[in-house]
Formats: sequence, structure tokens, C-alpha cells
Amino acid sequence: MIYLYRRNKTGICIDRVYGHDGIVELPETLEGLPVTELGAYIFSDHIDRGDLEKCRMSGKFCTEDGLEVQDEEGMPEMSGNAVQELILPSKLRKVGRYAFYNCFHLKKLSFGGDLRDVGVGAMTGCHKIERVTVKTDENGDSCLRDILTELPETLRVDMDKNGEQGRFWFPEFFEEGVENTPARIIENHVHGSGIRYRNSFLHKKLNILEYDKLFPYAEAWEEESIVLKLVLDRILYPMDLTETAEEKYIQYLREHGERAVSILGEEKEYAAMRTILTKITPDRAETEKMLERAQRSGDSRWVSILMDTLAGHGRKKRKAFEL
Repeated sequence: MIYLYRRNKTGICIDRVYGHDGIVELPETLEGLPVTELGAYIFSDHIDRGDLEKCRMSGKFCTEDGLEVQDEEGMPEMSGNAVQELILPSKLRKVGRYAFYNCFHLKKLSFGGDLRDVGVGAMTGCHKIERVTVKTDENGDSCLRDILTELPETLRVDMDKNGEQGRFWFPEFFEEGVENTPARIIENHVHGSGIRYRNSFLHKKLNILEYDKLFPYAEAWEEESIVLKLVLDRILYPMDLTETAEEKYIQYLREHGERAVSILGEEKEYAAMRTILTKITPDRAETEKMLERAQRSGDSRWVSILMDTLAGHGRKKRKAFEL
């Protein structure tokens, strides 16, 4: 990678990135100073070429090893469809306006708790993003809410708070303009539980108690597969999970046990499967249904785990190769 950058009041601002790899991990420092800012339109194809030329004239170029170079050395711009994953520096404080505008193939974004200022439209057009990873500050604060409000799609958020791991799902939402003819106005209607989940923040911190209270909305409005992923990951990564919320989630898993275990089997999450089976304690009949689905999959490890569970009901464990 080659970076076009300049100094700012707090450290370094990167204005453009050049390279061939769609997975971009920005450096923590350049010239011995922390990278604290990303320029406007840094990863967008829609950057104003006049503004970019000004950055080129006043800034510097260097490699990812910090070696200063004269220019981008013929490397293509890392922008638009070329960007698939972004890992931002831990000390980053500011992201410029429309920084990731129309990065249609961006799927993963990682950032730290020092990020506080996200420019307008930064995530506009990032419709394929699936996962956000955030390491909050020691108080649990981050700019996660600012990011999520620009992303209406279903998202998985992996959160690290003082070394504790949490995993949260935010269902999708969409807005619809409906004409109110008698009043001669357009009313804005929001659909999906996702908007409620995105509002479960207290200032810069995810209010996990409020997040868990929203489960009935997800259960009523979202597809079963999304609800199961939300529930499974709250049990498997129980950051600040209360006993009341845990009981509610486990009861849902018991009611949808066969499908829940199937999801873990299809994703080959064998350790997680054992944990969930211990939590929901399916009876013999339910376990046999789970085993039948596992046998149809042809996955011997999945089958073996359910044979072990079935053995606990007094049935002799069969050999793993008997599918």
C-alpha cells in the first residue's frame, strides 16, 4: 500500500490510499505520529479531482513501511468497488465526509473507541456491509451508533469492551414515504425492528439492557433465521446479559431448537453447538429430530455431537460413520 497523507493538529491525516489488496489495514502511525484522521472521500470514486490534486501537491507519499516515495508509483486507487474490508487505526478520531461513499463491495469495517467524529454521509452506499467490529473505550463508548444509523441492512456487531467480547445483531429497517392526500403531505413510515435496535444507545454507549428488552419486536417482525442468530450470539457472547434476558432467550431456543442447532451445524460451529445443547437440554424426541437433520447433512462431527447428546437419554451411541 501507498498512502497520501499530511500532518494535522493531532497527528496524521490520510487523504488517499493506493494498492492492489481489497483488504485495507491502515497504519497506526506515520512519521512516528498517530493516524488520527481520514480525509473526505478517501475511499470514494466520487472524490473531487481538483481537491485530490491539491492534496497531492501539499501532502506526502509513503509506503506501509513508512518509506517516503515520490508518488503512488502507478498503483491503482483503493476506492469504490476495490474496497472489501477496512481496518481503521485504533487512535483514529475523525472520519471525513463521504469517506466510504459508494464502496459497494465493502463487507467488513473495524474501528476503535477513540473515533468520535464521523462525517456526514460517510457510509452512504455501503449496502453490502455485513459485519462491524468495534473496540470501545474503557467506558464502553464509541461512535457505533453513528455508523449504524447510516446502514439500514442487517448487521452483526462484534464488540470488545475492556477485553470482554460481545456479539450483537441489528436487524434491517427501511423507510417508506406514504402520501396523505387529505393533509397534502408525505408521511415517513419506518418498517422493521432495526430502527428500535439502533436507538438502544445512551449517548455513545450501547444500552444492553434496553437492547435485550427489544427482543419481542424482533421476534414479531423479523425472519426466524435472523432472530435465531441474534439469540444464539447473545447466549454465546453474554456481555452484560441479565438472568431475565438469558431465560427469555433460552426459552426461544428451546422452542426452535432443531433450527438453532442446524444453523450452528451448517456454520461448523461445533463448540458453540455443544454449549447451546447444554443450555436448552432437548428431550430425546427433539434430539432424534436434530440427529436426523445432522445425518442428512453428511457432517460426521455434527452427527457425533448429537449422538453424544442422545446417549445422555439412555440410547447407546452409534459409531460416527453410521450416517
